[in-house]
Amino acid sequence: MTMERRSRGWTLHRGGGRGSQAEVLRKLTRAIMSTCLWDPQEDGTTWALGDMRFLTVSAMLPDVGEAAYAQVFSAPNASSAVEVASGRFAPRGAFAKLPVNARKRASVLKMLGLTLAPHGREDWSRDLPPLDEAGCASLARTVMEALTGAFGWDPSIPLQASVVHETALGEAEAFLEGLRPIHVEGLLREAGLEIVEGEPEEDDEAPAFLVQHGAPLPFQVELMDPVEEEEPPALAWHYGTLVFSLAINVEEGDALALALALHGLTRWARVELPEEKRVVVSRLDSVEGVTPEGLRAMLDRWLEELTAVRSRLERGPDGPDGPEED
Repeated sequence: MTMERRSRGWTLHRGGGRGSQAEVLRKLTRAIMSTCLWDPQEDGTTWALGDMRFLTVSAMLPDVGEAAYAQVFSAPNASSAVEVASGRFAPRGAFAKLPVNARKRASVLKMLGLTLAPHGREDWSRDLPPLDEAGCASLARTVMEALTGAFGWDPSIPLQASVVHETALGEAEAFLEGLRPIHVEGLLREAGLEIVEGEPEEDDEAPAFLVQHGAPLPFQVELMDPVEEEEPPALAWHYGTLVFSLAINVEEGDALALALALHGLTRWARVELPEEKRVVVSRLDSVEGVTPEGLRAMLDRWLEELTAVRSRLERGPDGPDGPEED
């Protein structure tokens, strides 16, 4: 998506004998709030689908370099994420020089709920739900504990901060590189849908969301076809295909009749029988170059299909309850 990028940097903490850890925590909390709390009237404009913010906080440790590093990502209506000590940015060999050894560092970061990416770099991260003020304060404490306990930072060392705000330039602009998971989450929450489960924990799985659309009709939204590939595929930045799907478990002998009935009702979705007692209704869309309006239209068409499916399921093959949705 074509974006306008604004950035600014500042000294979050000057170091030396100035300021306590509590004072630094207050400054860090304010910075995280300005990143993760979205004001609809900020700068006289409203945010749009595709907007994002990135906050980085880093310290140049004596004889080590910029190994003490944290980054917070945020988007409207979507989860936030924190990444600590990215091996993509630290100088080669920096982590071996830290005053905290690797075993203790791993122990501290695991206790903070962060997980290590599987590709060998020091990328510890954690996904968080959309944050309120209390959540921002908790995230600030997590970042502070990571910097101090895992990387040996103390208030005598300056902290630098920078924030990047990417603003979508207009509804007519397109997601030229494809979608990020955070864009899909923003779309679903914008529509008032409940996300039951977020991205998968397995690193070799594509990003997916389990979404509630009226009881009892949960469906899955999955991103496929990484555009900027990394290994494993779940670490790609953008994806070119969006798949909506609903799996329905049925009694033996009912699958074919239900599939035929749904095929006659649905206008855009595909109906399949992958197993003897299972019917899958799905819709696949290419999202490279899609506009926000086009993305919303894809979701609207899928919800229209779900309404037709629900109507058919409520009648049921043999009674009012119908088949069981999965």
